[in-house]
Amino acid sequence: MSESDPEDAQARVFLAELEHHMGSLMRRRGQWHSGEPNQAIEAELDQIRRQIRTIHRRFPLLNPVPPN
Repeated sequence: MSESDPEDAQARVFLAELEHHMGSLMRRRGQWHSGEPNQAIEAELDQIRRQIRTIHRRFPLLNPVPPN
């Protein structure tokens, strides 16, 4: 992976945005006072996790923990 590769740079930016959005959703999820998790937030978190895994598979050097 080259620092100057536009695909790598775009993946790095998108990954950072996904991680930021996931953090925001997790904070919102923590603010719910009911015993039931908010299904919309949980579904969105699942989708973001899938997207992050896809990026890590396509760009393994962006993965902070390499697979065993």
